[in-house]
Amino acid sequence: MKPIRSFAWLVLVTLVTAACGSGTANTTVTSSTSTTTTSSTSTTLTIPPSTSTTPPPVTQDVEVFFATGDGSNCAEVTGFTRSVAADLDPLTTALDLLVLGPNAEEISSGAGSFFSAETDGAIRHVRTSEGELVVDFRDVRVALSNASTSCGSESLLAQLNGTVFQFDSIERVRYELEGSCDQFFNWLQRECVEYTRLGPEPADLSTNERALGSGCTPDSDVLGDGRWFGFVVEADETGVGFDLACWFGGSAAADAAAEDGEESPPPNDYYIRNVNDQLRSIDVWESAFVTWLPTADPADTRTSPYAEWLAEWPARSYRPGIWIEIENGVIVHIDEQYVP
Repeated sequence: MKPIRSFAWLVLVTLVTAACGSGTANTTVTSSTSTTTTSSTSTTLTIPPSTSTTPPPVTQDVEVFFATGDGSNCAEVTGFTRSVAADLDPLTTALDLLVLGPNAEEISSGAGSFFSAETDGAIRHVRTSEGELVVDFRDVRVALSNASTSCGSESLLAQLNGTVFQFDSIERVRYELEGSCDQFFNWLQRECVEYTRLGPEPADLSTNERALGSGCTPDSDVLGDGRWFGFVVEADETGVGFDLACWFGGSAAADAAAEDGEESPPPNDYYIRNVNDQLRSIDVWESAFVTWLPTADPADTRTSPYAEWLAEWPARSYRPGIWIEIENGVIVHIDEQYVP
């Protein structure tokens, strides 16, 4: 803080009063050189400290990496700068922009991608922990059908890795499809791996961690937001009693069946492991819908409000496993799982 400065103001005041026949002349002088005064006036001036207020930035820059070049190098990508609101998380925002695909200006500059407006919202969850990132995709295999080719998958992964590793806090990333690394890389005709800045490394996952959805061995008794497989044991107007189970597909199904001493690979390329009898009570959103199978015939599939499904549920002889979608702690959608 700057010191307070006091200034003595030098004031010269001359009052002359004249009247005809009588008068009084009174002069008051305050002067820095006078030793005799009839009055003294002192003014103290307080100067506040000098401050400089810089408004916080309203935007920040992130890079989104898209394919460039003549196609001879499938992994060639270039970062394109986007300006986004400063209060957004830069990592998740960059990934959300990536799956929207390049804009018109970027396309005119040579950017290309399998991502487009058709894949908007393709990312289900982004989780980070101590430098490790998991990016979980919705099932976008139809919209990204060409990405499963050899060159297409290399380009897709290069765009993802370029966008992810611009952030110094990320040391390792794993990509999943509907909660499964195996399913993501089976789609790309590759083995499940995790990426570091030096390249791919085998993913060190237990068999249960390779289950589809958000997993089947959560750390908490309360299921977090995500997509979970299991069975309805009881149900009422407010929620369900849910028995969480593991649903495996592909190579994970074969490995899980072998571990349990069952036929491996299993018939129909799926395997269910249900060894935990814990029952979880989960609330259902009042506007939730259920996609269900009134009979064992998938041609009869219908989608109804939860209340309509609940009215039919007690008397049904066919009760397949279900997938529940949890958002903000409540079930927002239920999908019954058809099995041959």
